Amino acid sequence: MNDISIATILPRWVRASKYSAISGYSLPALRKKRQAAIWLEGIHWKRAPDGNVYYDWRRIDDWVENGQ
Repeated sequence: MNDISIATILPRWVRASKYSAISGYSLPALRKKRQAAIWLEGIHWKRAPDGNVYYDWRRIDDWVENGQ
């Protein structure tokens, strides 16, 4: 499966375990990026009403590519 196919299949917001699987970041690394405010709440990640943390992989890709 190529990157274009993945982009059309994945929802914008994915749980930590899914983002870890597609990005290679470990779960502790994801947590550290949140806690250090490297990734911003509401932009790169958010907590859903059920308490689960979700990541916006598209915004994180922008951060990787552009430093934003």
